Amino acid sequence: MSNKIEKIKNYNQVLLALAGTIGIIFLLIGLFFVASEIVDDLFRRDNYYTNNGIIATEETDQLVQDSLRKQVISFKDIQIIDSLTQTYLLPVTQANLADAEYAYNSVALMNTKSIGKSYEKYYGNIYNNLVLYNANDQSSEILFKERISIENFLIHEEGGLKYIVIPACNIDSNKDKFLNDDDLQELFIYDYQRKLLKKIEAQENYTTLRAFQPSQSNDLIVHFGIDRNKNGIFERAKEPMIFYKVNLEDMRLEEFVNEQEITKLQQLLEGR
Repeated sequence: MSNKIEKIKNYNQVLLALAGTIGIIFLLIGLFFVASEIVDDLFRRDNYYTNNGIIATEETDQLVQDSLRKQVISFKDIQIIDSLTQTYLLPVTQANLADAEYAYNSVALMNTKSIGKSYEKYYGNIYNNLVLYNANDQSSEILFKERISIENFLIHEEGGLKYIVIPACNIDSNKDKFLNDDDLQELFIYDYQRKLLKKIEAQENYTTLRAFQPSQSNDLIVHFGIDRNKNGIFERAKEPMIFYKVNLEDMRLEEFVNEQEITKLQQLLEGR
């Protein structure tokens, strides 16, 4: 009798050990999948922190040739620019597809066949266009007629007139296959009254760092970085910067310090 009881005890112990082993195996498998998801999410997030923006022309040319797309337009913000005419400004951004899809439908954001993890998380504020919408006559205007990456924009008012100030780029100057704020930025200004978009002419190796209106001033000031070694990348810690004022009537830059004075300052720095 005692032998039977001992055998039953041993059998139960074996069953418990087996069940425990199976449970540990399933737990390890579950932890593995959870860890894989976390690592995958971190990798994608890191990738899009460093490489967000508009896909550069070289890659989009190939995508168009293959009838594919990797990004679809998205609207995430809206603001009123003129309360009298009820005119709104809508910045256009983009959602990044995890995998390229066939561009069979020109209205990409209407495509409901992509579900699940079809879209990458996007952490930047890079815009690809701006749209003005007039609610009174229900008309809309797309400001840029070419591919562009817009870092930010400013609504500037001077003498009762409104302007949209836009640092932007359409050249992948740092060759990372994206158009974003790491590339050299040109300066565009949209005259709301004249309905005219103008590129402000600056030196070829200048990049727009900031456009702003100082307190107690009506002037529009632009801070430029100078890509002195002309490698397509502005290195803030190593390369110089300069301020200009924008003449909005003529849409041109005006110096604060002229070239002769800059030369004198440089000579003083060098001890000449």
